[in-house]
Amino acid sequence: MRIRNRLIDQAISEAANNQWEAAIELNRKAIELAEDPETYNRLGKALQEVNRYSEALETYQKTLKLAPSNIIARRNIDKLTPLLSSEGKTNQRSRELVDLRLFVSETGKTGITTLTNLANPGLVSQLGSGESVELRHEGRLLNVYTSDGILIGRIEPKLAQRLAELIDGGNKYAAAIAHIENGQVRIVIRETFQHPSQRTKISFPGKLSGDMGSFRPYVRDYSLRYDFDGDDDDEVDEMGEEEEEDLDEMSLDDVDNDDGDDDDELGS
Repeated sequence: MRIRNRLIDQAISEAANNQWEAAIELNRKAIELAEDPETYNRLGKALQEVNRYSEALETYQKTLKLAPSNIIARRNIDKLTPLLSSEGKTNQRSRELVDLRLFVSETGKTGITTLTNLANPGLVSQLGSGESVELRHEGRLLNVYTSDGILIGRIEPKLAQRLAELIDGGNKYAAAIAHIENGQVRIVIRETFQHPSQRTKISFPGKLSGDMGSFRPYVRDYSLRYDFDGDDDDEVDEMGEEEEEDLDEMSLDDVDNDDGDDDDELGS
């Protein structure tokens, strides 16, 4: 079993680096030595990441043969089934993935928010945690697009106005899908560059919020969990992940309503 365990460790490592083809091959080699639900789930996740949805569906079905009550497999089957048309085809789109751990930053530099005005509900089911997205300032709106240019939705108005002003001032931001549940899309945003003219401005002012706790499960042991597309506490329990970390990050949903007052500036 030592060889099999080594293969599993290597597969997890490759997945953590978004090397999904390598993860697929390693998981399959591990399955050849012995079958288990967890390895089938990891294989299914890797197949999903390269848009091989039919194979992923078959893989999760194999999980259920070994463990009929497996929550991860059932949820992913529910997600994949509507994606596959009657002809067994689905729209293919490229994705850029990032490690969500990169978004853990100092207070005021990172936050999480729920998108509004979703443009295409059908697209939501194709999005996954860790997928890189792009912020675009368009008129009075701050819209969010996939890496291949498909509109997802908008940043809520109060936060959009603040970030748009900072972007116009020269700041730069990175963003990624943090969590998808019940048709809602949450993204995490991090300030990656602060223009000298904006040095007294905090990107995400406001009170520290426990809301970042909803982001914690996807950051914690990201590689081990393979981030099974937005299933949270139930999956953590099933994978045996019980340790918690406190991330003192800013929730964008709790951004204070300031109109350039002194409390959002650092030392005037």
